[in-house]
Amino acid sequence: MKTIILSLITSALSFSANAALLKTEAGNQKMEKIALSPSATTNVDGEDVKLTEVGAGLRAKKVVFVNVKVYVGELYVADLAKFKKADALASLKDQKAVAIQLHFLRAVDGENVQKSFKEALTANAVSLDDASLKQFLDAVSKGGEAKEGKALTILGSRMKDGSEKISYETTAGTVTEIKGSSGLIEKVFSIWLGKPADDGVAELKKSLLKD
Repeated sequence: MKTIILSLITSALSFSANAALLKTEAGNQKMEKIALSPSATTNVDGEDVKLTEVGAGLRAKKVVFVNVKVYVGELYVADLAKFKKADALASLKDQKAVAIQLHFLRAVDGENVQKSFKEALTANAVSLDDASLKQFLDAVSKGGEAKEGKALTILGSRMKDGSEKISYETTAGTVTEIKGSSGLIEKVFSIWLGKPADDGVAELKKSLLKD
């Protein structure tokens, strides 16, 4: 585990800056009072890579017949021209890096974040016994509470040797790196871009990929 320092945008809700994998740039648009960022930069194999926002959306979850707002998600890719919204998950194969940043509107403990991710992976027929996926889910659980007012980041990087890496950053700024073979990025990002696990994820996906 290691911490990577970088600046985040402070929103109208006074979202505090915390260590992050992405260096985001200020924009003019907001969603649920969150300042959205049209672009960001990250580092892959020692090289700075610029990311462009594909879209943003609200993740809500039904709790006792009431839709509860959980987070605002922003999706970024390295090459927007090669990203096909109609086949979003498959087109990640053409991306050097892809990231999703989740701005939490309420506190959610690590076990419930993990549970939500597990449900989405299962809906996409992704084996939870896969060694890399186990490491990822373990990092989610051990990462602790996703704190209200802060951002959680998942970054997928395609390395020069053909392997793939998922970097998981908690809202506290702690980063865990999971290395795996080709296909790891697609498996993890199926949580948001694959078959939706529930209506809330379906609406989020629709917003992330809308024209």
